[in-house]
Amino acid sequence: MTAAEGGAGQDTRKWIYLGTLIVLVGLVIGGAVVFRQNAVNADAKNKASQLKSRLESAGLPAPDSQVIADSLGTDGGLVCQNPSDPLIKASYQAAISNGASGPGNRPIIGDPDVAKAVGLVIATYCPDNLGKWLKNVDDLKLENTTQY
Repeated sequence: MTAAEGGAGQDTRKWIYLGTLIVLVGLVIGGAVVFRQNAVNADAKNKASQLKSRLESAGLPAPDSQVIADSLGTDGGLVCQNPSDPLIKASYQAAISNGASGPGNRPIIGDPDVAKAVGLVIATYCPDNLGKWLKNVDDLKLENTTQY
């Protein structure tokens, strides 16, 4: 059917085909992104389940697997970036303080369970960094100071 007979012209058909092609390509790209995200979420949940079971078998309290997965993702996040980095060590030492800020901030004797929990995170998410982490922990004064 031609344009004179009431049908769509050649130019109109080209735009329809082009528009359909653009929509289909967009759907394929969107589907690939969603598929990749689901695979990443499944990997994060698997590692989180492993960490939760390790924490529980060590006698430590463990949050819900979804909380662990959201916090650490698939690569362990900040914990696994470089455990031997002086900034990471300083942030860990700052984490075992009295919680005050400014001049009231005082270091305290840390609990070995905290170091054990971080070690389990490293063993689960980035086991190649565990040796570096254990060297950092040797420099800290740790004693049983918390109850849960």
